[in-house]
Amino acid sequence: MDIAFSNPGKTGFDFATDGSDLIVSDGLVTMFIHALFRDGRAPQDSIPAGTDPRGHWASALSAKAPDGSLLWRLSREKITPDMPHRVRETLEDACAFMIDETEGPAADVIGVEAIARKAEHRGRIEAQLNVYLSRRAIPRRFALVYDTANHRYEFEEIA
Repeated sequence: MDIAFSNPGKTGFDFATDGSDLIVSDGLVTMFIHALFRDGRAPQDSIPAGTDPRGHWASALSAKAPDGSLLWRLSREKITPDMPHRVRETLEDACAFMIDETEGPAADVIGVEAIARKAEHRGRIEAQLNVYLSRRAIPRRFALVYDTANHRYEFEEIA
Protein backbone atom coordinates (compact mmCIF):
# COMPACT_ATOMS: atom_id res chain seq x y z
CA MET A 1 0.00 0.00 0.00
CA ASP A 2 1.11 3.51 -0.77
CA ILE A 3 -0.20 7.05 -0.57
CA ALA A 4 -2.23 7.89 -3.68
CA PHE A 5 -1.47 10.88 -5.86
CA SER A 6 -3.84 13.23 -7.65
CA ASN A 7 -3.32 15.79 -10.39
CA PRO A 8 -6.38 18.07 -10.29
CA GLY A 9 -4.77 21.00 -12.13
CA LYS A 10 -3.07 18.69 -14.68
CA THR A 11 0.25 20.44 -13.97
CA GLY A 12 1.74 18.40 -11.11
CA PHE A 13 1.02 15.50 -8.79
CA ASP A 14 0.40 15.82 -5.06
CA PHE A 15 -0.82 13.55 -2.28
CA ALA A 16 -4.50 12.68 -2.73
CA THR A 17 -6.78 13.49 0.18
CA ASP A 18 -10.35 12.81 1.10
CA GLY A 19 -11.09 15.82 3.25
CA SER A 20 -8.35 15.68 5.86
CA ASP A 21 -7.25 12.04 5.34
CA LEU A 22 -4.68 10.74 2.88
CA ILE A 23 -5.96 8.23 0.32
CA VAL A 24 -4.13 4.91 0.00
CA SER A 25 -3.42 3.11 -3.31
CA ASP A 26 -1.78 -0.16 -4.32
CA GLY A 27 1.59 1.48 -5.05
CA LEU A 28 1.81 0.49 -8.71
CA VAL A 29 0.25 3.77 -9.88
CA THR A 30 2.72 5.68 -7.69
CA MET A 31 5.59 3.83 -9.36
CA PHE A 32 4.28 4.80 -12.77
CA ILE A 33 3.95 8.45 -11.77
CA HIS A 34 7.57 8.49 -10.60
CA ALA A 35 8.81 6.58 -13.64
CA LEU A 36 6.97 8.67 -16.22
CA PHE A 37 6.73 12.18 -14.83
CA ARG A 38 9.98 12.54 -12.95
CA ASP A 39 12.71 13.99 -15.16
CA GLY A 40 15.28 11.40 -16.12
CA ARG A 41 18.88 12.50 -16.61
CA ALA A 42 19.71 12.94 -20.29
CA PRO A 43 22.91 11.29 -21.51
CA GLN A 44 25.62 13.94 -21.96
CA ASP A 45 26.13 13.06 -25.62
CA SER A 46 22.44 13.67 -26.41
CA ILE A 47 22.23 17.33 -25.35
CA PRO A 48 24.14 20.46 -26.37
CA ALA A 49 27.15 21.39 -24.22
CA GLY A 50 26.17 23.57 -21.28
CA THR A 51 22.56 22.35 -21.30
CA ASP A 52 21.10 21.12 -18.02
CA PRO A 53 20.77 17.30 -18.24
CA ARG A 54 18.11 17.51 -15.52
CA GLY A 55 17.43 14.34 -13.57
CA HIS A 56 16.01 13.78 -10.10
CA TRP A 57 18.00 13.74 -6.87
CA ALA A 58 16.16 10.65 -5.58
CA SER A 59 17.59 8.49 -8.38
CA ALA A 60 20.91 8.50 -6.54
CA LEU A 61 19.39 6.99 -3.37
CA SER A 62 19.05 3.46 -4.69
CA ALA A 63 20.20 1.48 -7.71
CA LYS A 64 16.63 0.18 -7.99
CA ALA A 65 15.01 3.63 -7.92
CA PRO A 66 13.22 4.56 -11.13
CA ASP A 67 15.30 7.05 -13.08
CA GLY A 68 12.32 8.90 -14.50
CA SER A 69 11.68 9.49 -18.17
CA LEU A 70 12.95 11.71 -20.92
CA LEU A 71 9.48 13.03 -21.78
CA TRP A 72 10.75 16.46 -20.81
CA ARG A 73 13.10 16.37 -23.83
CA LEU A 74 10.23 15.63 -26.19
CA SER A 75 8.18 18.53 -24.82
CA ARG A 76 10.70 20.93 -26.37
CA GLU A 77 10.14 19.57 -29.87
CA LYS A 78 7.56 20.14 -32.54
CA ILE A 79 5.08 17.28 -32.90
CA THR A 80 6.05 15.46 -36.08
CA PRO A 81 4.67 12.24 -37.60
CA ASP A 82 7.35 10.16 -35.84
CA MET A 83 6.74 11.76 -32.41
CA PRO A 84 4.15 9.14 -31.27
CA HIS A 85 6.71 6.40 -31.98
CA ARG A 86 9.32 8.25 -29.90
CA VAL A 87 6.81 8.83 -27.07
CA ARG A 88 5.99 5.11 -27.08
CA GLU A 89 9.68 4.20 -26.82
CA THR A 90 10.24 6.78 -24.07
CA LEU A 91 7.32 5.45 -22.01
CA GLU A 92 8.39 1.82 -22.38
CA ASP A 93 12.02 2.66 -21.54
CA ALA A 94 10.96 4.53 -18.40
CA CYS A 95 8.93 1.52 -17.20
CA ALA A 96 11.35 -1.24 -18.20
CA PHE A 97 12.88 -1.52 -14.72
CA MET A 98 9.52 -2.77 -13.37
CA ILE A 99 9.72 -6.00 -15.37
CA ASP A 100 12.77 -7.15 -13.39
CA GLU A 101 11.40 -6.18 -9.96
CA THR A 102 11.00 -9.13 -7.59
CA GLU A 103 9.36 -7.34 -4.67
CA GLY A 104 7.12 -4.39 -3.97
CA PRO A 105 4.29 -3.02 -6.13
CA ALA A 106 5.93 -3.99 -9.43
CA ALA A 107 6.78 -7.59 -8.47
CA ASP A 108 3.96 -8.99 -10.64
CA VAL A 109 4.74 -6.83 -13.71
CA ILE A 110 5.83 -9.05 -16.61
CA GLY A 111 5.43 -6.52 -19.41
CA VAL A 112 4.58 -2.92 -20.26
CA GLU A 113 3.33 -1.92 -23.69
CA ALA A 114 2.76 1.68 -24.75
CA ILE A 115 0.57 2.81 -27.62
CA ALA A 116 0.83 6.49 -28.61
CA ARG A 117 -0.82 8.65 -31.22
CA LYS A 118 -1.02 12.28 -32.18
CA ALA A 119 -4.25 13.69 -30.79
CA GLU A 120 -6.65 15.83 -32.77
CA HIS A 121 -6.03 18.63 -30.27
CA ARG A 122 -2.93 20.54 -31.37
CA GLY A 123 0.21 19.99 -29.32
CA ARG A 124 -1.03 16.78 -27.73
CA ILE A 125 0.07 13.19 -27.69
CA GLU A 126 -2.31 10.59 -26.28
CA ALA A 127 -0.99 7.28 -25.07
CA GLN A 128 -2.18 4.13 -23.40
CA LEU A 129 -0.06 1.88 -21.19
CA ASN A 130 -0.98 -1.77 -20.95
CA VAL A 131 0.59 -3.33 -17.88
CA TYR A 132 0.74 -7.11 -17.94
CA LEU A 133 0.71 -8.76 -14.53
CA SER A 134 1.52 -12.38 -13.78
CA ARG A 135 -1.61 -12.82 -11.67
CA ARG A 136 -4.14 -11.20 -14.02
CA ALA A 137 -5.50 -12.51 -17.29
CA ILE A 138 -6.13 -9.01 -18.65
CA PRO A 139 -3.73 -6.06 -18.39
CA ARG A 140 -4.29 -3.01 -16.25
CA ARG A 141 -4.68 -0.08 -18.63
CA PHE A 142 -3.71 3.53 -18.08
CA ALA A 143 -4.45 6.58 -20.24
CA LEU A 144 -1.84 9.30 -20.57
CA VAL A 145 -2.28 12.68 -22.23
CA TYR A 146 0.78 14.84 -22.71
CA ASP A 147 -0.02 18.37 -23.83
CA THR A 148 3.25 20.02 -24.79
CA ALA A 149 1.66 23.33 -25.78
CA ASN A 150 0.15 23.93 -22.33
CA HIS A 151 2.59 21.85 -20.23
CA ARG A 152 -0.25 19.75 -18.86
CA TYR A 153 -0.47 16.02 -18.40
CA GLU A 154 -2.97 13.46 -17.26
CA PHE A 155 -2.50 9.92 -16.04
CA GLU A 156 -5.38 7.74 -14.95
CA GLU A 157 -6.38 4.11 -14.89
CA ILE A 158 -8.91 3.02 -17.47
CA ALA A 159 -11.59 0.90 -15.84
